[in-house]
Amino acid sequence: MTRAPIKFKDAVGRKFSFPWHLCKSWKGMETLINQAFLHVDGIGKHVHEGHYDLVGPDGEIILPQVWETMVKP
Repeated sequence: MTRAPIKFKDAVGRKFSFPWHLCKSWKGMETLINQAFLHVDGIGKHVHEGHYDLVGPDGEIILPQVWETMVKP
């Protein structure tokens, strides 16, 4: 069964759809975020250093430690 993707909107307003199997773990999501910001001037360096928060659809911050228990496709 194919799971629905995770919808992701970044700090500069770009929208992504990440396949569930690639972002269900924090490590996988972190990898995708880093790839998305490879060529973004200014903010890209901060993202690669881990200086960001992920915010859920209701405005709550999702910590890396609880990613796998909080995020659903």
